[in-house]
Amino acid sequence: MKTYTITPVCAGVFQGAEKSNFAYQKDPGEKLKAPILMYLVQGNGLCMLVDTGCSDGEWAARYHHPLVQTEEMKPVNALRKLGVEPEDVQIIVNTHLHWDHCFHNDKFPNAKIYVQKREIQFAVCPIPTQYVYYESPQIHLTPSWVRAMDRMEIIDGDLQLCEGIDILLCPGHTPGFQCVLVNTTDGPFLITSDSTGVKEAWQDRQTAGLPTPSGIHVNLEEYYETIRRIYPLADQEHILPGHDPAVLEHSVYPYK
Repeated sequence: MKTYTITPVCAGVFQGAEKSNFAYQKDPGEKLKAPILMYLVQGNGLCMLVDTGCSDGEWAARYHHPLVQTEEMKPVNALRKLGVEPEDVQIIVNTHLHWDHCFHNDKFPNAKIYVQKREIQFAVCPIPTQYVYYESPQIHLTPSWVRAMDRMEIIDGDLQLCEGIDILLCPGHTPGFQCVLVNTTDGPFLITSDSTGVKEAWQDRQTAGLPTPSGIHVNLEEYYETIRRIYPLADQEHILPGHDPAVLEHSVYPYK
């Protein structure tokens, strides 16, 4: 089977993220400096991004949470530092359409953008607790993802994107959340993004021996079905979450 490398890219850092948002009811009140992570997947002629990061600090402070985003962290600049121009990106997989995961879709003009049908449907009219995350019209904002919606490939369920890369429908954090399973020379890596926001949530198996869901979710019953499904796919060393600084301890996966 074909293999790929995965490079984590930091698009900004939340300065006071609530830990229990990443791991349900875990240490409420504890604040974290949490990176906003994108993943660059390369190999066999493919250049793919999983998520496209967040807004700048001014926008985030106004509508969301304080964050730091240096010039080097801006997604286009961060990728150029890795030798990737915006035009080089062929595919974007949005794990979901929360503002900190799809804000820069429009910066990559040649990319097909893979999104679940359920996610688009929900993003247009989310429940009130999710209005801000989706920057929804209900609070008089225009979601960032609409700037590139003409390049969206709407899928409904699992998809083998190509040999060695699978998109998996994993509802829970959002209705149309999707993880990405990537084959590497060290076996499969699972890009869980916010389905497992930090590795501690994967490791802390206090509920029926299962990983802990995110504190931000729309359906816990579906979420646990997702957890039971993805749990066997990769061990804790092969999980790549959405906001864990430990991911950045390695510049590329797999690492030696």
